[in-house]
Amino acid sequence: MPPYDPENWLHEPWLTKPQLAEHLAVSDRWIELQQHVGLPYLRMGGLNRYRVSEVEAWIRKHYNSSPKSS
Repeated sequence: MPPYDPENWLHEPWLTKPQLAEHLAVSDRWIELQQHVGLPYLRMGGLNRYRVSEVEAWIRKHYNSSPKSS
């Protein structure tokens, strides 16, 4: 993943739980469980939304893994 860029962040789409789960190749339930331990999300209109850049940064930090090099 490229370094954090505030310009791109402003245009980064918010994903639904199923979209994020598909992106990460995990289940919706895994997403729900990770929210309980700090996975970043925003509650919008009764639904949770996620930014991939925030979630991937949280996963790297939480699971202490390094980003893949391209």
